[in-house]
Amino acid sequence: MFLLVPYEIETLQQERPWANWLIVAACSIVSLIALFGGGLESGDFDALVLDGFSFPGLVGHVLLHADIIHLAGNMIFLWVFGNAVCTNTNNWIYLVTFLVCTLIAGGTHVLLDGSLAIGASGAINGIVGVTLAMYPLNRVYLFWLFLIRGGSTSCKAWLIIGAWFLFDIWGAFGGGGMIAYWAHIGGFLSGLGFGLTALHFGWFQLTEYDNRSLLDIIRGEHPE
Repeated sequence: MFLLVPYEIETLQQERPWANWLIVAACSIVSLIALFGGGLESGDFDALVLDGFSFPGLVGHVLLHADIIHLAGNMIFLWVFGNAVCTNTNNWIYLVTFLVCTLIAGGTHVLLDGSLAIGASGAINGIVGVTLAMYPLNRVYLFWLFLIRGGSTSCKAWLIIGAWFLFDIWGAFGGGGMIAYWAHIGGFLSGLGFGLTALHFGWFQLTEYDNRSLLDIIRGEHPE
């Protein structure tokens, strides 16, 4: 067994990322009620399941998770990447960003997979895409576990994010199984595109602590 779990991204905190805290709380509360209140089995939450182009499902699927491991894994990623993005953007713009990633991730899954789906991983991959746009050269700190040994390490954001994206590509074309790889891909690309657009128009701001954004690299710009 090999696990690689992020726990921090190097950047300054410009404001409290309350919008991301709100999303984490909403996903956690609804998922726990559905899991331990019997809502998933009874069908009480069926309207929130991603099933075709139903608007409640396209938005609400992020609030449900299959089990506690699924929920915990997604919320760790959302906490780490979401806080790093939200703290250096306007909280309201962050909510719009998350919603856009949610809709595009869900729509991509419906078009290219079509199976029923729940979970926030597609939208979270969108936030990971925004992270790549904003902080490609910043370091991501990770906890690793291999069999009975573990520790921590770090690497540039572009390296680990690129590896995760390639894994999703491999999974999508190799047979998705129980994982909604197409939602991951759609969410990631929407977040990357939205992040580059937001940087171009100045909606997202980097701090003096941050390295060059991906937009700076594409333009060939260097810090003064």
